Amino acid sequence: MSHLVIIRGNSAAGKSTLALDLQRALGPGTANVGQDHLRRVILREHDVPNGDNIDFVDQTVRYCAGIGYHVILEGILYSPHYGSMLRRLIAEHRGPTHVFYLDVPLEETLRRHEGRPMTVTAEKLREWYNPLDLLGVPGEITVDGRYGVRETLAFVLDRIGPVSPARPDSARFLDRTPHD
Repeated sequence: MSHLVIIRGNSAAGKSTLALDLQRALGPGTANVGQDHLRRVILREHDVPNGDNIDFVDQTVRYCAGIGYHVILEGILYSPHYGSMLRRLIAEHRGPTHVFYLDVPLEETLRRHEGRPMTVTAEKLREWYNPLDLLGVPGEITVDGRYGVRETLAFVLDRIGPVSPARPDSARFLDRTPHD
């Protein structure tokens, strides 16, 4: 059965990095679905209530799980916009589901953005910041986002438990990064 792993949190919480490392750790046949890629790159859409990207995220996750992939969904996934969709995904997923919220304090978010190429003002980050935007679903785990990437990955893998590769025919999959 495919696993569904949802990783949420504020901007610069480490969601994308964690999702990529987790994808590698879970092995062949693990899809890494990034909300920002679907919303900002493919659709070029702002994060708005009832945005087109919400159904796009939903259908992408369902498609990947439906063909037998483990699925990692990562993004801010602001609960007033995405909460209903996420709760349906969680309720309807047939395999194990794991929901993580990376809790990073605002000051750490601001510090992490200083080294990023994206130019967003500190004022805008303060405006976007939503402390503990939890879904309130059973089993949701809040992760102290101040820990390093390795520690966070180890924590998440420990909570998920042993996972067999979804697609053992690994020769057809890329080994290292999505850019190979």
